[in-house]
Amino acid sequence: LASMWTDAVAAPALRTALAWATHFELRTLRLYGMPEAEIAETLREAAQRGVALDALEVTTCLRRGEVEVVTRFEPAAAPAYAALEALVRERHADTLFSDDGSTVDAQVAALLTAQGATIATAESCTGGLLAARLTERPGSSTFALGGVVAYANDVKTQLAGVPAELIARHGAVSTQVGEALAVGARERFGADVGVGVTGIAGPDGGTLDKPVGTVCFGVAHRDGRRLVRSTWLAGGRTEVRDRATTEALHLVRSLLTGA
Repeated sequence: LASMWTDAVAAPALRTALAWATHFELRTLRLYGMPEAEIAETLREAAQRGVALDALEVTTCLRRGEVEVVTRFEPAAAPAYAALEALVRERHADTLFSDDGSTVDAQVAALLTAQGATIATAESCTGGLLAARLTERPGSSTFALGGVVAYANDVKTQLAGVPAELIARHGAVSTQVGEALAVGARERFGADVGVGVTGIAGPDGGTLDKPVGTVCFGVAHRDGRRLVRSTWLAGGRTEVRDRATTEALHLVRSLLTGA
């Protein structure tokens, strides 16, 4: 094949075709915490402001709960892209977390590495999926210490150190238990950061107060900083569990950046 390629690129027909070839730039923006429809509205606003969208190839996608905006353009259209990116920053400053295509997984890994910090997890409804995402990247052993799947309540108590009375008072799916899981993970593994996830992935188990899709999170740092969050995630069991890992990673990112 190598010899065939050498002959091919020397052929006049191919050389003529390549002379007309152009270079395309590729830019990716990632946002979290907003519906994909808001980007459609931003594109309409861009058109109304005179941004040359015809020179840009813009695609949007909802991926793992994040909105991904991918734009391809020729170098001459760089000013049009700059105007579009500026408008996205103007309208979505609170949800734009990546302007270089980096994923939240990559950002969390980079933050942990830069800060020399380690992380551990205690998961209920996600069943180890968060630990899997944290350890998916090569070199993750420098910051990922381990995790426990604390599915049953007695396991939450015995392995993650969640007080039984806390579960009895607030329920297994609560921010209080999510926080206690995070603290327990950090202390049990001796990590700098602990993450706790507990929720109702479905299809059964929901109540009026806590419907299927309710997930509670806790993140605890060795220095005393803590974040908790309770949210409702749409979708079936697989989608809820997967999106819960994304939510957890964004919470870790917020803690590490102070955002």
